[in-house]
Amino acid sequence: MAQEFLISSGSVDITPRRPVMLGGFNKRTAPFTSVASRLEANVILIKGASSSVTIVSTDLLYPGETLRAQLVKNLGLEGRSEELFLCASHTHSAPMTAPSIPHLGVADAEYVNFVATQITALVKSIEDKGERCVCTYRIGRADHSMNRRLVRSRLTRSGFARSSGFGPNPNGDRDESVRILEFANLNGESSAVIWNYACHPTDFPGFLQVSAEYPGIVRARLRSQLGDIPVLFFQGFSGDVRPPFSGRSAGIAGFARRVLVGPQFRQPLRREWEQWSNSLAESVASFARSSGRALKIDSLVLKRIEVPENEYAAGGTGDKSLIWHLIDCGGFRIVGINAEPVVKYRRLLEESFSSEEPLLTVGCLDQPVCYLPSDNMIPEQGYEVEGFRSLFSFDARFQNSLQDSVIRRLKAALV
Repeated sequence: MAQEFLISSGSVDITPRRPVMLGGFNKRTAPFTSVASRLEANVILIKGASSSVTIVSTDLLYPGETLRAQLVKNLGLEGRSEELFLCASHTHSAPMTAPSIPHLGVADAEYVNFVATQITALVKSIEDKGERCVCTYRIGRADHSMNRRLVRSRLTRSGFARSSGFGPNPNGDRDESVRILEFANLNGESSAVIWNYACHPTDFPGFLQVSAEYPGIVRARLRSQLGDIPVLFFQGFSGDVRPPFSGRSAGIAGFARRVLVGPQFRQPLRREWEQWSNSLAESVASFARSSGRALKIDSLVLKRIEVPENEYAAGGTGDKSLIWHLIDCGGFRIVGINAEPVVKYRRLLEESFSSEEPLLTVGCLDQPVCYLPSDNMIPEQGYEVEGFRSLFSFDARFQNSLQDSVIRRLKAALV
């Protein structure tokens, strides 16, 4: 007999109650000064007679190893850590909660404990409130991001050479698909939504303000349409994509920079950022209104698959294992990783799964250990290969056959 699965969900405020350091930029030297929008943790609990999974989406840069460990302990999941799927929106305007990456913001222990306490209380409050649900899958194309990896001749320490740097690349890879899972009770009332999109939330104009960034704008728009329900955001494989704000910098310095290093991104004005975010929100809302495909949760397979550091990189400390986290619900799959993969890894996973079941891909799980460039990027260098290393304290060097090394164990687990 097929197992019946019940769905429960909820959301909780995790906005800091006092000024702390924000995560995402190493140029911040002071705590935040104000709150532009509230931060949330949104949760969906899928529970069967013999298996369950708690999916937690947070408005954070990364969840971090301390937060994950506290939640595993608080929820009694020692030895069953695959039952906690913990991800972050990757907003660069939230407090840092990943202590092992201090170059991107110093984590405040009191705030990390506050977030853990809030999420724990929420999960415990919904454990016995599950109900049968209908799941509907929808997909649309947003066209709101820009590839940020530009390879061209530019001034380097060795003179002019062809190299990779940050710059708008209209011809570069992007993943513009917005994937939506809507859960509704048997009366047809929406109870929760998951939406999945790949784009760095880096451009909120308030440098010292707390903000859920564009995922918060989309969340508010979906709630205005579907009701005050939990809205989970899955940050896609966005290691080489970001919002499309570009343009000429003023003055002689700006002209010189364009000549020496090429086209540049720029910080948007508040009205530009709001217009872009609201446009994306309206696109997502329109996809949520479209006809969809009914899915069935008829099984629940959970796996955490380790890729040891020495299998994909050399010369490091050995403590930077990659972890794939797989949720297979029968009608759809969710695959996440504790890294920031570039868009190409989405294509590689689609090839690996080779099925018609919807696939949601998620970066920024748990404690991310690195960026994940594609093989062709290794000789081109650039931020995704070299630039991130000091910020992440990543001492190793990627293998040339990186893609296969990273995906091999996941493929084996799918057999």
